[in-house]
Amino acid sequence: MPAQPARRSLLQTLRRAHVRVASISMAAVGLALLLAAVLALRTYANNHLELVARSIAYSVEAAVVFNDRVAIMEQLAVIAQRESLREAELRDQAGHVLARYALADRQRADALLEAAGEPLGRLLMPAPTVAPVLDRGRQIGEVRLRGDGAVFARFLATAAAGIALCLVCAGLGLRLLSRRIQRDIVEPVDALIAMTHRARAQRGGMQRAPASQIAEFHALGEDFNALLTEIEMQQAQLAQENRSLTHLANHDSLTGLYNRAYFSRRLARILQDAQIQGGNIAVLYMDNDRFKEINDHYGHAVGDLLLIEVATRIRAQLREGDIVARLGGDEFAVLLAPVHHPQDALRIADKINAAVALPLSERHERIVPSVSIGIALYPEHGQTADQLLRAADRAMYEAKKSGRGTSRLFEGAYVVSDISEL
Repeated sequence: MPAQPARRSLLQTLRRAHVRVASISMAAVGLALLLAAVLALRTYANNHLELVARSIAYSVEAAVVFNDRVAIMEQLAVIAQRESLREAELRDQAGHVLARYALADRQRADALLEAAGEPLGRLLMPAPTVAPVLDRGRQIGEVRLRGDGAVFARFLATAAAGIALCLVCAGLGLRLLSRRIQRDIVEPVDALIAMTHRARAQRGGMQRAPASQIAEFHALGEDFNALLTEIEMQQAQLAQENRSLTHLANHDSLTGLYNRAYFSRRLARILQDAQIQGGNIAVLYMDNDRFKEINDHYGHAVGDLLLIEVATRIRAQLREGDIVARLGGDEFAVLLAPVHHPQDALRIADKINAAVALPLSERHERIVPSVSIGIALYPEHGQTADQLLRAADRAMYEAKKSGRGTSRLFEGAYVVSDISEL
């Protein structure tokens, strides 16, 4: 059996809820402020890069005109280092790179900020800042700059540290608050839970909640006591209804015998066991002789009485473990398991005929019931429930041809048909 997962107490749940609410609230406020600050910082950085780009374009104008790449590189490197640029390059009108500066070409003291700064900078400033290099109003080149994302990384690290500090302070405050909650709420609830456990253990009579000095818990206890009383009443009613429904689902309401659905299920299950373990089974299919004539002449009340009496007499002749069911109308079926010899089934059929043939009652001496019985054996006459019932049904019709109150063993090959046609 798998181990049950550990469950949290009410106090732990309340503590976690407070921690989560406070953490989410502070995190939401912190993230909102952080996002606003990052957007403001991004706007400031873009404006700053535009100013730096225009400054570089103005400074290298003459060097570009004379194609002095050394001068261009010197001026580009000086300004880029001073302004902490990650990348800076100068291209001519044709798009050829005249000079390029990259911050990665020099050492960085903070490797972590270096690693986080580059992708962060590309995320917040995906496009480079571009400024044209003009000579008397004609563009002769352009400056392309990228800022250093380490500025954003440093800012985010500082903000995260501030949020973490706030969470620690909030946790200390929540610890004090949790102690007060335990005293005011958790202890009365624990007392009610203990009483509930005792009520579960005392199945016979559920213990009731005691009175409480706290109005809310006193009302809760009263409602709980009323609920226990209602549960006890409902349990008794449900148990009775379940017993009735189970009986109705499997039994015939008139005779009290099993019904057709239950008989079919049991027959299929016993056949399955017999196919695995071996053994012989007999199915007896019975039909009341002259039932329609009796029912029409004496009325439905007498017809029902006849069915009840026949069912009682059939059941009295069976062995313990044999099953008798009313299939519907005036038809009955018996399942004999196990059967060691065909004569066993024939002998039981003869006993049933003899018992059924007694007059119904002194008041109805003229009513002498009888049944025609057809017998089918497993495995000789069928391998499935449908085949056995069909074979027994055919044998029963052969018995009717021989006269009232007779039985007949099926003769012939398997009968393949659908039981729904019966």
